[in-house]
Amino acid sequence: MLLVTTALSGLMAGVIQTAPTPPQTPPQQPQTPATSAPSTPVDDDSYDLGTVSVVGARPRGSVDTDIPADVTLTAEQIQAYGASNISELMTYLEPLTRSSSGRTDLQPVFLVNGRRISGFQEIQGIPTEAIERTEILPEQVALQFGYRAEQRVVNFVLKSNFNSYTGELTARGPTQGGRSTAEIEGNVLRISGSNRWSMDAEYEHSSPLYESERDIVRDPGSTPYDLIGNVTGDPYGTTIDPALGTAIVTPVPGGTTTPTLTDFVNAAGDPRTGDLGAYRTLLSESDRTTIRGTMKRDLNGTTQMTISGNLENNQSRSFNGLPGVSLGLSDTNPYSPFSDDVLVHRYIDDAASLRRETDSLNGKLAMVVDGFLGEDWRWTATGSYERTETDTTTGRGYLATPFQARLDANDASANPFATLNPADFARVPNDTANSVSQLLSGEVVLNGDLYDLPAGSISSTFKLGADTRSLDSTSTRLGIVTDRSESRDRFNGQGTFNLPIASRRKDVLPMLGDLSVNATLGYEELSDFGGLPSYNIGVNWSPIEPLSFLVSYADEQGAPTIGQLNDPIISTPNVPVFDFATGQTVLVTQITGGNPNLDADNRHVFRLGGTWRPFTEHDLSIQSTWTLSRTDDYIAAFPTITPELEAALPGRFVRNSDGDLISVDARPLNFSKYERQDIRTGINFSRAFGTPTPTAAGQTPLPGMPGGPRPPGGGGMQIRMEGGGGGGGGGQQIRMGGGGRGGPPMQPGQGRWNISLFHTIRLQDEITIADGLPVIDLLDGGATSARGGSPRNELQLITGVFRNGFGGFMFANWREGTRVDGGTGPDLNFADQTTVNLNVFMDLNQRTDWVAKYPILKGTRIQFGIQNLFDSRPEVSTTSGDLPLNYQPDYLDPQGRVISLTLRKILF
Repeated sequence: MLLVTTALSGLMAGVIQTAPTPPQTPPQQPQTPATSAPSTPVDDDSYDLGTVSVVGARPRGSVDTDIPADVTLTAEQIQAYGASNISELMTYLEPLTRSSSGRTDLQPVFLVNGRRISGFQEIQGIPTEAIERTEILPEQVALQFGYRAEQRVVNFVLKSNFNSYTGELTARGPTQGGRSTAEIEGNVLRISGSNRWSMDAEYEHSSPLYESERDIVRDPGSTPYDLIGNVTGDPYGTTIDPALGTAIVTPVPGGTTTPTLTDFVNAAGDPRTGDLGAYRTLLSESDRTTIRGTMKRDLNGTTQMTISGNLENNQSRSFNGLPGVSLGLSDTNPYSPFSDDVLVHRYIDDAASLRRETDSLNGKLAMVVDGFLGEDWRWTATGSYERTETDTTTGRGYLATPFQARLDANDASANPFATLNPADFARVPNDTANSVSQLLSGEVVLNGDLYDLPAGSISSTFKLGADTRSLDSTSTRLGIVTDRSESRDRFNGQGTFNLPIASRRKDVLPMLGDLSVNATLGYEELSDFGGLPSYNIGVNWSPIEPLSFLVSYADEQGAPTIGQLNDPIISTPNVPVFDFATGQTVLVTQITGGNPNLDADNRHVFRLGGTWRPFTEHDLSIQSTWTLSRTDDYIAAFPTITPELEAALPGRFVRNSDGDLISVDARPLNFSKYERQDIRTGINFSRAFGTPTPTAAGQTPLPGMPGGPRPPGGGGMQIRMEGGGGGGGGGQQIRMGGGGRGGPPMQPGQGRWNISLFHTIRLQDEITIADGLPVIDLLDGGATSARGGSPRNELQLITGVFRNGFGGFMFANWREGTRVDGGTGPDLNFADQTTVNLNVFMDLNQRTDWVAKYPILKGTRIQFGIQNLFDSRPEVSTTSGDLPLNYQPDYLDPQGRVISLTLRKILF
């Protein structure tokens, strides 16, 4: 029997009363009451707890895995980022959650309190104040939840009881002006133990940004259109008139609608360039409206259900210049002063005729139900329905046919040098595209222990799922209607097994430390691609407590998405591209959409990673991962034109008889092979600083109390009381969840400082378009994007500080320069680039003296942000000395430095 003094009993009572509500656990078998011991006299100032044993337990809400988290952020560390909600926090944590294991940059797998959720829409609007802890785990952990090992896992542990109303207003715009964005959003959140519901609403509007508002210099183009006009010989390229000598193009004189030959002689010179900067958008005007809702409830003592819904509408409007017409003017026309036939090249002042409008409506309804089977097995069933409809309208300009007929008839009312009325021309029907994609899916995941071994239990995860997808598209291009329909039914299964081999805690082969092996087998049957198997094996080893290693190999096949196969064909005119063959920027028609001839890819990924936490008393971790991947039949699109790509895929490029590039087909295709190899190393450090503010009694809060230091050990603590001197005698358990790694919580008056530094070195980044063709080395002259090749080295720095309601957060990124080999044309050189984003904020709710004086400040936070602090733009140079339009700084980054001001109000 253990007698505890009054001070300790008071502490325990306080801890027990203020401890968070524990997560739902498997039902416990009733315990047989113990026989009470004979009563003995006790001190009046002592309290009899009975027999007490303290054993280790996972912190509340942790992921049930033996693979340690790479990073664990406490509530205080999250405050230092200054994020308003989970969605914003994830943008700040991108360097920590980035994975190089997937086919593309996939979003992480998200969990709440160690459990699967119905989708990111369920949590993205939750304010960060509701987060107790955030864990970021390696890709291998995703296997335990039925996913492939190509996404990191982010687990949010929410506070047990939390109620809030949040409203936020944000205004932002570039320091160069020309564009502004206003956003308003609100959130209601209720958390009561395992029950939770929330509602979000957002609206955002962004004004358009035009080329005339930036330093954009365009080449005049091969055909000299202009609002006033230019005259050329007919056919184009021949001389105009003997009076103008050998001139093949001359500007139309201004100030008169009936110019004479003398006027043309006096005005002879360079053609008018027709600056259309005021009619072309660099960034579209856009509107976004979103509403989301989530409800999570206990169905009984072992089962929970979550239902979430999301409805989002996105609209955008962009402008692509003015339509041009070429008018044939015979030497007999009353408005012609020339002795030969000529062409008059004019723009029609109607920007709306080349406008593109896009309207997309996305709706999603999802559900997840999970519970326990006995004490060792957990099941999860998920289902969702998602529908997205997108309408795109692209203006095609005008045909000159009606007006040309009047010119041919020498109609005196048809003056090619006067203001052109759009009504006098034939409007080309708009290109339209409509697509409707639908997804209905469901799956069941079962987790549990199969068998107990000396080193631990063999844990397993089984998943069975099915889904059906469809994409119906209709596109009208130049009056030709194309209907396409694609559907796919998929059945998939996956099994993951984790076998513990050695355990220090259980004294099984302790000389090996902690060692476990896991294996995953997967198979999916697709109605349009047949069977696609996959497997993954991994080893998790911790030879000593501060050091752990993770080794894995994955072999997976993946089918192209329905969108890659069947997106509607969209033709975009007047897209500027740099043609290496001629060394000029030209306007082409770019074709995008789906490619029904795509094949499935086959990806092989080997990863070797290690994490070292050298100090138990400091929150410091160092991690490094080497990733080697090869993807056969790699699926990609190519927005950049290089000599290598054109030589390998001549059917994707169309040139006219003069050799000018006029069309590019940028739809996705299969490359023969893509090989990539990189090493990513990161350092994470966090610590509290400052002198704690004494409590009213002049003492620092006791361990376990709000604001006080955490109980030693950093993990959860389970107190088991058996027997007891007060009669009764049934055993009971009290669990107190710790905060995991991340250091002790801040005490009043203290601050928190975080820093993370990541370095990526790319050892290999090569694409083989087809066997027998040269390899495109993205690290040495190759490119498949508008930003050149891949930087060999990249650095990312994240740091934040927070104290007494004041905080700041900085994210800096440095990319090493790259180059593009232009073959017979000019080479492009991309300089190193450093960008820095900075946010500073005041959480007035923590300035209690201010709030007492001005109660309206309660729950208010003001944030000032600067994106691209030093207005860094991509700097590109060419060996020819001329800078193509596509690579001008304002074209690659139209906004540059952007400032924002956010006013946020949260009521608890």
